[in-house]
Amino acid sequence: MKVMVIDDEPIVRKGLQKLIAWEQYGFQWLGTAENGEEALELIEAKRPDLIIVDCKMPHMDGLQLLGAVNERGIALKSVILSGYDEFMYAQQALQLGASDYLLKPPDLERFLEVILRVKKEWEDENRLKQQLRDNYPVMVERFLLGLMAGGRQSPESFREKVEYLKLPIHSGPLRICRLEIEDETGQLDQYTIEDQQLIGFAVMNIIGETFEEWPAKVIFQEGSRRFIMLFNISGMEQVPQLRQLLLQLIDNLKATLKLGATIGVSRHFTSAINECKPAYEAAKIALQYKYYTGANKVIFLDDVEEEQGGVVAAPKEREPLHEEELFMSIRVCNENGLEAWLAAFALLLKEQGCSSHETKTLSLQQMIAVTHTMIEMHPQLQLDELLTAGDIEQIFTAGTLEELMQLLRGFLFKLLTLTQNLRKSGKNAVIERTKVFIQAQYAGNITLETIAAEVFLSPVYLSFLFKQVEAMNITDYIANIRIENAKRLLKTTSSKTYEIANLVGYQDDKYFSRIFKKKVGMTPSEYRNQI
Repeated sequence: MKVMVIDDEPIVRKGLQKLIAWEQYGFQWLGTAENGEEALELIEAKRPDLIIVDCKMPHMDGLQLLGAVNERGIALKSVILSGYDEFMYAQQALQLGASDYLLKPPDLERFLEVILRVKKEWEDENRLKQQLRDNYPVMVERFLLGLMAGGRQSPESFREKVEYLKLPIHSGPLRICRLEIEDETGQLDQYTIEDQQLIGFAVMNIIGETFEEWPAKVIFQEGSRRFIMLFNISGMEQVPQLRQLLLQLIDNLKATLKLGATIGVSRHFTSAINECKPAYEAAKIALQYKYYTGANKVIFLDDVEEEQGGVVAAPKEREPLHEEELFMSIRVCNENGLEAWLAAFALLLKEQGCSSHETKTLSLQQMIAVTHTMIEMHPQLQLDELLTAGDIEQIFTAGTLEELMQLLRGFLFKLLTLTQNLRKSGKNAVIERTKVFIQAQYAGNITLETIAAEVFLSPVYLSFLFKQVEAMNITDYIANIRIENAKRLLKTTSSKTYEIANLVGYQDDKYFSRIFKKKVGMTPSEYRNQI
């Protein structure tokens, strides 16, 4: 603790320097001053932690000196020495922040007791200040997370906490933004935890610089790649400025860190005290619309609601269920295809983090859809015969995802077996022979006429019968068989597209590519690249 003595009497200055073993008690002696004016210059230059100051001095007395120190915002401890035992002086000294008021000549034992007590107070205060500095980020984060979680508090409590944490926000209207870093190149996954933390600091700095002129705001990090921004905003007239700055922020992140970003912006809320939670949830919903808008955009929930004509909820971010593959497996009795679809469906439910109820609802939706496909193929069948109340009850009583998948598998294979049995009788047997012929000869130049001759029917009647049994045209069935085999060859061989086209019965590889894209939703090359 650095100490300075200020007194116009030389004997007091010298006596205190000689009679107290300052260094022994942990003090650093800075020297002395004869009056307040001289002392003020030395205080500004040397920054003592403790001054021992005489109450009465020429030019500027001790009380005036304390007042000048306070005006300059200089933090220090002070002990007043005075030859006057007057309450008024002591009261003024204490009001100016003095730690104690001692009469001259001071009793050395009493003097030492006072300065050691002041030193301990100073050390305790410094320790608390250091703890506050160390814990400040955590305290700020806890306060802000509490607001986002919907913690209720009074206006007085909110104001006190904001002032204590020195946050530049107020209780008025607000919008909350949720920024998500887009790692399009996958580079962040290659970084160490320390490097990712540095990236987080850099993003925070770029946000701060971009919004340097926005007076009332607070920013904090949520997870490794998300950042929350709370802006006090007076009304709709500031929205264009906010939109422009958010777009500029995306550009700044791209230019500086080579990282993309998508930002969801809440609608307008009136109070930061008790409406941070709904604003935060609204920002989350806005960000989820990235699924529809694409990345590297600023998504205002106001815009989404305007397009949809009202308040919106979170969109369902579901990957496609590839129902057509399920239906085709049932139609053609493809057991391997059905097993592959079941595995992909189970994986999708896990990766999407669906709740127990959602997994059961989605499973039941597939059961209903495939049952309708069965009825289209075989109109004599009834929905309640294929999908019974017992089947539905079992689905909703499944205790685990594995159990649910076993129940779904059993149901689907029951339908597949039923399809096989139906096709063994009557006109279905004719269609079954037709399908066997197509599956064996699809690579050749087969036509409706050649197929009809094989099963001893006229082309017109065969076409009618096939559509009635299979609920599709015979040409579509041939195309499906050819495309399924093309997909297999694309997965298992390195043959070129035109070679595969020839192998599955297409002489024109461009026509093959068009049919493939129509059936699969992508070109043969794109399909192979995604494998």
